[in-house]
Amino acid sequence: MNGVLGFWLAVVVIGALALPIAYRFFRRFPDGGAGLSIALGVVLTSYAYFILRVLSVLPFGRGGFVLAVGLLALGSAWCVADARAKGKRFVPPLYACTAMLGLFSAFYFGMVAIRSETPDISGTEQPMDFLYLNAVLESPEYPPADPWLSGERASYYYFGYVQVGLLTGVSGVPASTGYNLGLAYTFAAAATGAASLALALARWAMPRERRKWLVAAAPMAVTMLLIAGTTAAAFEWAAAHGHASQGLFELFGLEHRISCDIDPRSECYEVSQAARTSHWYPDQFFFGSFFAMTRLIPGTIVEYPIFSFLLGDLHPHVTALPLVLLMLGMAAATWRGRGRLDWREWQRRPVETAIIALLIGALAFQNAWDILTFSFVFALAVLARNLAAGEPLEALKRSASYLGPIAAVAVVAYLPWYLDFSSQASGIYPYVGAGTSPAHAFNQWGALIVSAMLALAPLRRSDRAAILNVAPFAPWVPLLPLAAWAALASYNGTLGEGMDARTAAGWWTLAIYGVCVFALSVAAAVLYSRRSMAAIPAVLGATGILLLYGSELLFIRDVFFGSVPRLNTVFKLAYQAWVLLSIGGAVSIACAFGRASRSNLARGGAAFASVLVLVASIYALTGIPNRTNGFANEGSVDGLAGLARFDPDEYALVTWINANTAPGSVILEASGRTWRLGNDGNPVLGDQGTDYTDSGQIAARTGRSTVIGWYFHEVQWRGDVPEVRNMLSERQAAVDEVYLAGADSAKVLATLDRYGVSYVVVGRVEQAKYPQQTLPQFDGFLDLVFESGDLRIYAVPAMKVVPTS
Repeated sequence: MNGVLGFWLAVVVIGALALPIAYRFFRRFPDGGAGLSIALGVVLTSYAYFILRVLSVLPFGRGGFVLAVGLLALGSAWCVADARAKGKRFVPPLYACTAMLGLFSAFYFGMVAIRSETPDISGTEQPMDFLYLNAVLESPEYPPADPWLSGERASYYYFGYVQVGLLTGVSGVPASTGYNLGLAYTFAAAATGAASLALALARWAMPRERRKWLVAAAPMAVTMLLIAGTTAAAFEWAAAHGHASQGLFELFGLEHRISCDIDPRSECYEVSQAARTSHWYPDQFFFGSFFAMTRLIPGTIVEYPIFSFLLGDLHPHVTALPLVLLMLGMAAATWRGRGRLDWREWQRRPVETAIIALLIGALAFQNAWDILTFSFVFALAVLARNLAAGEPLEALKRSASYLGPIAAVAVVAYLPWYLDFSSQASGIYPYVGAGTSPAHAFNQWGALIVSAMLALAPLRRSDRAAILNVAPFAPWVPLLPLAAWAALASYNGTLGEGMDARTAAGWWTLAIYGVCVFALSVAAAVLYSRRSMAAIPAVLGATGILLLYGSELLFIRDVFFGSVPRLNTVFKLAYQAWVLLSIGGAVSIACAFGRASRSNLARGGAAFASVLVLVASIYALTGIPNRTNGFANEGSVDGLAGLARFDPDEYALVTWINANTAPGSVILEASGRTWRLGNDGNPVLGDQGTDYTDSGQIAARTGRSTVIGWYFHEVQWRGDVPEVRNMLSERQAAVDEVYLAGADSAKVLATLDRYGVSYVVVGRVEQAKYPQQTLPQFDGFLDLVFESGDLRIYAVPAMKVVPTS
């Protein structure tokens, strides 16, 4: 419990230190930016730690993390002194800080309670996430090393792990505890960020006399972003209790959730059952029901934040939530601000402009997919502000002169990361396939889209002339992506195939998305023309639906091109759309209720959207007790608690490595490939699979480097090119040769020397992956330094040149 409180205190202190800085940007927010100060403080402190470690200014270890927080304190003190000198307020009001602290604490400790029921860092891609957390904590040099590829730097967007690592280091908890508390921090910081942003947008969009509904915006935003999931959960709940109407399930494309007898596919129930749960919630294993609901659309993955947190992967798209909301807040504050923005802003407000550049650069470093979408929203806010103060051409010039230097600084500031980063993306391609059906689209995003469409409610009858002026131009917003699809498909010779492959249902989904984008674009333009801040929720809604629309037409080619080509594109863009639609939809619902006295249609729409949000929240209502086994498990926040309980020898091995090997040491462990003896007594490769297995688990749990970890993930991080695959295959072969060497100690020593290996592990994985007959007798030429049960660690003797004369 001390670790939980220490971690919480570290976040609160950093958030408090960032309050004066946040207030400089968000003083027009109802909470003065208190809800966004936590994310701002963590991002700024983490960047300072990263760049100063790269420059060898900060020391390795906990001291470096604490000093980075000290730098934030100095920056905050300067902000306070500067504000006092100018006679200005420098912190948000106390009541706002207290409210946001309470909200953060409730969501933090709530997620700690949930995660403590399933704390083990195992399965899915959690070992990968744990690997990167340990890498940023244990790498003696920066940029950090890649523990799954000894001698190489990390080639991934890992800034989220730096942030969790900072909080872990400052609070002094083990990495295995920091992993779970990092999830809780992200969940809670996203809640305060969503509440702060929604309150501001709703206040600006509502007439003063109707602001009694203002308070509804914050809980609705938090619910839509972090609690709601797919509405398919309601069907799953009914089916689990034997209340499944085949006709209704077929209408929503969910007949396979009743039985495979009705619709045989990979994710369905093998037998028909009248009822299949012994609890009030569906109690089938999480990965058989709630996991399957994220795979409803064939060939894709559609996550929502509540699923991500229940799953427990500390992925970049999850840890990016507080930063993304912070960036949306920055865009809103910029739009709301006064005066023109151009390159002279660097002279007028150099500190604030530099911070904005750091935040934009952080988008790419934390989750590269976010940089285009959320920098676009910020650029749109800059343009909107300049258009309000000048002619269009002049506004474009000013916006470019303002954004250009910011973009340059955003790249230069993170240059040490860019130099090691390799993208797997290799071009934009037209999607040739059936497309998403309206039923599946409604299941996944219906509640959010309906809510976002309420951004039309502020339009008045007097706006008809403005609507008619804008309407002829707005169709280009959905038509341009369609034209791009047609042009690329024609260039690739797949236009005819694409037209034929897309089903009628797929075309209907495109049409619905297109109409929604068109309508919201018109609303945004009209509301902006009369200086209404209700234009911002319309822009957020239009951008969110445009992302869904675009993923139906185009995809970014990556390593999944040959099997599920649009998987990553739909996955990443839909997650961004979820954030945009949650904030825009929540504000629109609150504003629509505020208009209820004047418009029955607005009241009815808001009520319908609210009901859909409640239905979508059934995912969390039933998913939490399912995932936690009704909170009947033995609670712990240590991600290695299960290992300690069920395999104490393996836990002792990991503990010994952490305590007795130097950070940066190279430790040899199994490649992950499985070998067996053939009929002739020679080793034969049985299974080449290494990813999503126990391969590389020592490196993941300790941050020490190994020669090769998950093969396919390294391909994703470094590019699917022959040079990379050959290098990885060569390393796999070298590792396997060591464990298959038998009595050939010379070959073993040569390989260990080649890769700078200091320790050799013979643990559970090595004994399972290699025949006992082929394992060398390491005792004869290496030093046994650890033994527990049948698990061993050997140290490689240091080779010295001894003079002969």
